[in-house]
Amino acid sequence: MFKKPSFLLVIFGGLFLVTGLFLSQELLANSTTQLEWQIIKIELMRYYLISLGIVLIVSGVIISRLSEKNKITHYLFGIVALGIVITIIGLILSPSYLVENFSPTKFLATDGRERLLFFQVVALTFGCLLIIAPLLVIIKKNVKSIIPSSIGVIVFGILLYLFLLQTTYIKTKYPSNIILKLSEYSKVVDLLLGQDILLSDFDPKYTLKVKRKKVVKAKFPVIDVNAHLSSFFRTEYDKRVLSPENLIKSMDSVGLSIVINTDVENNDLETVLNRYARKYPDRFKNMWPTGFPPGIMTDKRIAELPGELERAIKMGAIADGELWKNLGLKTRDETGKILPVDDPRLDPFWAKAGELNVPILWHMGDAPAFFLPVDRFNERYIELRRYPQWSYYGPEFPSKETIMPGRENVLRKHPNTIIIGCHMGWNTDDLSYAGYLLDTYPNYYLDLSTTLSELGRQPHTTRKFFIKYQDRIVFGTDGGSLYGVKGWTVEKFYQAHWEFLETDNEFIYYPMQGAINQGSWKIYGINLPDSVLEKIYYKNAEKLFNIKVKQ
Repeated sequence: MFKKPSFLLVIFGGLFLVTGLFLSQELLANSTTQLEWQIIKIELMRYYLISLGIVLIVSGVIISRLSEKNKITHYLFGIVALGIVITIIGLILSPSYLVENFSPTKFLATDGRERLLFFQVVALTFGCLLIIAPLLVIIKKNVKSIIPSSIGVIVFGILLYLFLLQTTYIKTKYPSNIILKLSEYSKVVDLLLGQDILLSDFDPKYTLKVKRKKVVKAKFPVIDVNAHLSSFFRTEYDKRVLSPENLIKSMDSVGLSIVINTDVENNDLETVLNRYARKYPDRFKNMWPTGFPPGIMTDKRIAELPGELERAIKMGAIADGELWKNLGLKTRDETGKILPVDDPRLDPFWAKAGELNVPILWHMGDAPAFFLPVDRFNERYIELRRYPQWSYYGPEFPSKETIMPGRENVLRKHPNTIIIGCHMGWNTDDLSYAGYLLDTYPNYYLDLSTTLSELGRQPHTTRKFFIKYQDRIVFGTDGGSLYGVKGWTVEKFYQAHWEFLETDNEFIYYPMQGAINQGSWKIYGINLPDSVLEKIYYKNAEKLFNIKVKQ
């Protein structure tokens, strides 16, 4: 009676094995799709099918040769063996193992890593269940003392599962966990007893009292070269605040003359131009944000970028930007390698911007803390714990030091292309290096958006830097995404910037810290001279973007 089931096991095992072998690297290389997670899924399926096929074939052959007696028990042991195989595969197919050993996929972006970890947990859970459940049935059929033996198997199985889960999923996803560090448990007790708090709950009420100069309206007209007005149309509140009519009222109240929008919804430049720049041409302008995806970018797509930029400029865009940080960090070519920022395939794009005489607002890299381990030594720990997707620490990302020289190569190879380093080029941790770039490359400029936290804690150095390079810095905020968050209205948002630039106030509250915990410190004003303020507020931007404010 067992010949047919054994035969079926061998047949299914053979099918699994052949299918797994058929899903070869050559097939992947010739696949019409090169998306990262699809490649990973095929590789994982291949290894599982091969392993399952071998187990089923061996089990079928062994069971067919056994005597009729106790064959049900043998089947159950076969299921246990299958569970062990699945568990082992779940153990070895960790993100690090995948990156090191699977030749078609030498990378894992954040979403791929998360999916693989989930897949690994499923494999471990399913494998452990296949081990424990048949053992309980075997005990019931063959052991007289059922309850003690069953309890022993269950306890052993749970402990084994938790240990495997800790050494794989938990250790990878939460490297700072204290599950196996018994000496750290006293901290948990202190937390439960209310004798300590989580760092993310730390929200001190400061007792410092200092005189503050309030700045309601900017001293001169202002052009904000870096605002986000389209991608946050999600709620009725957003639509109300960011509607052009309401926004103009807020702009007038604080002295903001022109906002340059760097957002385009669904690549639909026409719609956003109609909403803002064409309706109110003296108050709004729009850039074209050349897109670099977090996954694969084909050579064909790269070759299309110059023509795409030219079409956008003809439609009414005044520049390219915000050219997103995926370039150099996440965007990969067809081979799966990170696309370098100075890759020769991008030369026509950089050259086209120079030919059209339009600047590129380039967000390259990110804050230094985002490239460091997210642990107790990271000065932006709270921010990165709240927004883990902003961390670029790990083997799947190049270091900040690795990508920085590429920007210099672009500046050197394309001297006729104006490049504005978004967010002070993310060199706020080393303004001397930012100064070196400005001294070396006349086609390089900076915008100060999102950097109040970094600049305001070094006010003396920042003031000297802004005065020295007053002709090379433009005003920007990254505004739009934070309007209304935790009480940061449009007016309050901009007034914090005026306070930083126009006064020597101490202990200034700034939007990014108040809204998203960017930096656990306050900042200090740099009180720039009027002649410098004028250039940074609007004169430099007028020259770069060929626009004019109405006085």
